[in-house]
Amino acid sequence: MSQAGETKRQNFNVLPEQEAQIEWLRVAMGAATTKETILRSISVMAVLHNYLQQGYQIRLVTSGEQIHLVIPELEPTPQSIWQYLVSRPHPWRKQLYVKGRRLLASTVWQDMQLNTLSPEEAAENFSLPIAAVNEIIRYCEANHELIKMEAEEERYRLEQQGVRVESQAAS
Repeated sequence: MSQAGETKRQNFNVLPEQEAQIEWLRVAMGAATTKETILRSISVMAVLHNYLQQGYQIRLVTSGEQIHLVIPELEPTPQSIWQYLVSRPHPWRKQLYVKGRRLLASTVWQDMQLNTLSPEEAAENFSLPIAAVNEIIRYCEANHELIKMEAEEERYRLEQQGVRVESQAAS
């Protein structure tokens, strides 16, 4: 293993298709050499990876449209980015729960919004660490569409069972 600051030579084979991709990327990046292209690409991927690990999403935005960009090689697993949230098996629900509790993250978030609670008040109300509430806020803001879709699904299922549900504006 190399020591810090020590230069190590890398030598590997690439297929003609890979060579063409590297050349295309070199031109697109305006890099002078293949080495510069690869090293700059690694730096970009490391930055993207770090942001995704923190729960951020990558979006492409035009004047009237927003697209969530997914890079499978960089997508973190829920367990790797959330300290207080976990996934649970469910037939249709995909949003995360508070670890160790049968409490949806969205329940805390929506309660905060409906009752204008500060993170500190929500932490006290749900007996959670403030760090957990801050994580819930980040998660719910990043996954607002999923939460909204699941609320609509739940409302539909309840109505199918004959339960009358008052419509509330989901945030």
